[in-house]
Amino acid sequence: MARSTHTIFKIKNAQLRGFHVYKTAVLMSCSLILGIPACSTLPKQPPQPIEYAFDTPTEQSSLAKIVLPLREQYPNLTGYHVLYDPLEALAARIHLINKAEKTLDLQYYIWDNDKIGSLALYSIIQAADRGVKVRLLMDDNNAKKMEGIYLALDQHQNIDVKLYNPYRFRHYRAMDMVLDLKRINRRMHNKSFIADNQIALIGGRNMSNQYYNVSDNYQFSDVDVMLVGSASDEIIHSFDDYWNDDYAFPVKQIVNARHYSLRFPNLKQQLEQHAQTITVQNYLDLATRSHAFENWLNKSIQFDWVKAEVVSDSPSKIRAKAKKEQHLNFQLIHQLQKPEQSVDIISAYFVPEKKGEKMLSDLAQTNVHVRVLTNSFKANDVFLVHAFYGKYRKDLLKNQVELYEFLAAPETENLNINTDEIAEKAKVSLKGLSRSSLHAKMMAIDQKQVFIGSFNFDPRSAYLNTEIGVLLNSPSLAQSIHTTMDENLSKYAYKLVLNANHKINWKIKQHDGNIKTYSTEPKMKWWQKAGIKVISWLPIEGFM
Repeated sequence: MARSTHTIFKIKNAQLRGFHVYKTAVLMSCSLILGIPACSTLPKQPPQPIEYAFDTPTEQSSLAKIVLPLREQYPNLTGYHVLYDPLEALAARIHLINKAEKTLDLQYYIWDNDKIGSLALYSIIQAADRGVKVRLLMDDNNAKKMEGIYLALDQHQNIDVKLYNPYRFRHYRAMDMVLDLKRINRRMHNKSFIADNQIALIGGRNMSNQYYNVSDNYQFSDVDVMLVGSASDEIIHSFDDYWNDDYAFPVKQIVNARHYSLRFPNLKQQLEQHAQTITVQNYLDLATRSHAFENWLNKSIQFDWVKAEVVSDSPSKIRAKAKKEQHLNFQLIHQLQKPEQSVDIISAYFVPEKKGEKMLSDLAQTNVHVRVLTNSFKANDVFLVHAFYGKYRKDLLKNQVELYEFLAAPETENLNINTDEIAEKAKVSLKGLSRSSLHAKMMAIDQKQVFIGSFNFDPRSAYLNTEIGVLLNSPSLAQSIHTTMDENLSKYAYKLVLNANHKINWKIKQHDGNIKTYSTEPKMKWWQKAGIKVISWLPIEGFM
């Protein structure tokens, strides 16, 4: 098994999430306490034309010629290919953009103006230049630094950009938070990537350096899944629902063009110059690895075909008007089979609440092997989540639920096999390549089912943000996840145990095979511990 930077998911079968979300949560709490009235700040927009992906015929595209014969061979099933390695995940995206002939529909929470974001945008422009119709739907929460770029992109006749759930006060966003917190606190956290209505990608990765091993600060360990067949159709319908929703605004209506001098020709020139730099080309070569993904797609394509269900939130969840059956968590619970042997949960942000704690504890008490992998304090990029997760650890452990916390920095021998090469050729900091944070969202039930998506097991994903995921009825994938966790958890995570005095200890296997035990939380200073304790008392758990 190839080593991976904190990626234990190299399996053998083959949000308002920054600190500002918590400022928002605190503001909301204060607003409720002080009784500040809320009023809608949503901008007005004229009626928009309704557009559907399948209005554009794609049956004669190159991708269709690959996928449609497979769909005929496996009617009503879904073919899947899991993308664990960040280099393969990028190669898949770039190659599919280059392969697209008719349409690209892209929906993301974050798209940064960095190496990865710029490289992908340049590929998108090349696609649009050859006639591909591109629809880019971005949540507005992280769009401020990109809005000038989105405006310039939208000037291309084949590119339409929309911002979802936009801020009205573009330069004074705190005003929206004060006046309309209920709306602003709800975000479109979905990530979907659809090429020619044939192949869809969903998962946890945004379009930013840290999701593809290019960040100088830290890398996110994440997972995507490529889907064809029945599930891909459902993802396409979901994209259409959001694109045609009243909260999806054309960027040119939201962003004042007079505030930006960047125009499309200049943007294209800048992106082309960026794409041709040696470091970007070297990284792209590492990702493609002699066109391995291209060869897989065109010559040796092999999907595993199973029954699958796409679970997704309705856009009306943003308006707090979705019916319970329109919530992903409701759909997921009703599609899951009853665990009989094992449950493995992998979640970057894990706040089970009392009912989740009871459900997992009850399962563990009936001899179901329950394991949860989430971030350690040092690995968590949102420390406030850790405060509320920490409240449930002791009771879960008492009830035989196994807890593991992701290391911020593993032993050198467990780093990504490409670490040195990426650092040398792509000029990425070794320090950044050796630091990681768990961002994956997965669950495996017995040897039956696997969930992969954007949904974290926390209140924010359950009640506030919109999410999307897929439930695959794949015994082989479920078994692979269980086996891989068995083999690799000790390399990448602390195991939490209760000592004789019912205090939590953190155990980690060192490179020499010995087990090191921490009696206090690793990498946490006393003042951080005190701060986390105080934060856990605040009435904001529902915003986590």
